[in-house]
Amino acid sequence: MRHICFVLLIAFATASISSQAQTPTPPPPRTARQALIEMFMGKGPDAFTKHLPIAAKQALVRNDEGPETSIVQKISLIGRQLTAQGHVETFDVGQTLLVAEQDEGKQKVRTEVIVEHDTLMGESEEIELSIHVYHDGEPQFLPIVPSLTFSMTEEKEVWRLTEVTLAAHVPLTDPDYLKGMRKMQNDANENMASARVSMIASSEAGYASKHPDLGYSCSMTDLFGKSDAAGTDEPPENYAPGFTGNDSSGYHFALSGCDGKPASKFQVTAVPTESDSGMKAYCADETGTVRFEAKGEGAACLSHVQVLNQSPAGVSGQVD
Repeated sequence: MRHICFVLLIAFATASISSQAQTPTPPPPRTARQALIEMFMGKGPDAFTKHLPIAAKQALVRNDEGPETSIVQKISLIGRQLTAQGHVETFDVGQTLLVAEQDEGKQKVRTEVIVEHDTLMGESEEIELSIHVYHDGEPQFLPIVPSLTFSMTEEKEVWRLTEVTLAAHVPLTDPDYLKGMRKMQNDANENMASARVSMIASSEAGYASKHPDLGYSCSMTDLFGKSDAAGTDEPPENYAPGFTGNDSSGYHFALSGCDGKPASKFQVTAVPTESDSGMKAYCADETGTVRFEAKGEGAACLSHVQVLNQSPAGVSGQVD
């Protein structure tokens, strides 16, 4: 019985070794698309370089060069770096070439590489790709829409990359693109307005601290200096000529409520100059809290519950 078991073990082991020895190596990519995927996502040491033209490989690849000095090796690591950051899936057929998903903080970022055109011309093929990015499922606007065209040629039964063309599209007749561009500009204006309101509130605190007999001021010039102060030997400490105006980047800034002497209160508002812009209104007072009003109405801002930031102990230098 033991002899039979021993023979069976030998037979299974031999069969296993024979099976492993006869396992064929993976066939080379049959299509230009598969070769392109292998170049950037393949795990073999020469997955990228074997699809370069022979002349390019001889000129650019050196065995003693590492990623620090070799441009080719840096490019070949792109796919592996992408895979290390999250889940990546590639597709040999269909409109989608690649999908990459990863977490950036609390956001889930999804990147899709889409095949716009795949044209076979004899022994050559052109593959045009576009890139689309989503944050938590929402498409992200790109002010310049990039596309990449890879030209591949079959040489000795191996698809080789012969040319890469990078194009930047700005579709000024596309309503969705124009809407995205306007939103990006509005977001930038809103960020500027909220930051300026916060700086004005901080400057009010500094001014009241240095002028206890006056308290807060409703003059931008008092807070940030005169327009000719830059030519003096000793300009004001908070000199900022860009802050003395009332209108900037789609917003009108106003100071009010500085009654009494010393003035113990103030209000600063930033209201969109165009009522239909869709931008928020921002405001602050002597507490140092910056608030916003989603409809862009300055009058309702200070009583609105939506707080942009909260000063832990109010603005320093507050006048009682």
